[in-house]
Amino acid sequence: MRIATYNIWNHDTSWQKRIEAICQEVKRIDADVIALQEVRSYEEGSVAHDISETTGYPFCVFHPYPDSPDEGLAFLSKFPLSSVEAIWEEDVEESNFCATRVTFTLGGQEWGLTNVHLNWRSVSIRERQMAAVRGWLHKGRQKSVEVLCGDFNDNPQSSIYQDLSDGGWSDVIMFVGEEARPTLDVKHNPYLQSSHLEQPERYDWILFRSEWSEIEVQHVDVFGDVRTSKNVIPSDHYGVMVDFTVN
Repeated sequence: MRIATYNIWNHDTSWQKRIEAICQEVKRIDADVIALQEVRSYEEGSVAHDISETTGYPFCVFHPYPDSPDEGLAFLSKFPLSSVEAIWEEDVEESNFCATRVTFTLGGQEWGLTNVHLNWRSVSIRERQMAAVRGWLHKGRQKSVEVLCGDFNDNPQSSIYQDLSDGGWSDVIMFVGEEARPTLDVKHNPYLQSSHLEQPERYDWILFRSEWSEIEVQHVDVFGDVRTSKNVIPSDHYGVMVDFTVN
């Protein structure tokens, strides 16, 4: 079972080449479910639907932000989805419009997958957003396996990461004995040469928690970190993927 997360960067820079490169990467990693952030929308649909059609994913879900409908969050899935929802369908403040969620059944167990994109400007806003997401998930949404992923716009030394760890969420990178690679690479990604970051950072995470003992983390990797046949890096972020083994 492969799950991935990818911020595809809603920006006009080399857009046509980049969207073709994004499709190449999405098809290459062949995730079972992939969560996308910064998904551009337009009158006829969204970039997520274009990626889905190009890469052959049978199920595509896109939620535009109510306060900024030209962009949103999306999922591509090989599995039928049992439910689909967005945090803004609840009574939450507009500043907390930051998460969507799908559920599906695999191996006889229910899985919940939540996709977040937190605010990049302010630590305090991110903390409030993550508190809202945690509260949202606790309202009868807990499944046998819960996966939380996306662009958290913060590093693993942050208060958000610590609060999630204290709440029982486990970073998949901790289970594989591999070095955690950055997803915002100011040294090698050409789109980040003028970034405010001083060093490469890992802002894109996949975390999980499970009461089911039959699930293991097998492999974790980044993708989208090399130039494709279109001679472009697909995004300013690298994606993250994890392979879960279901025994």
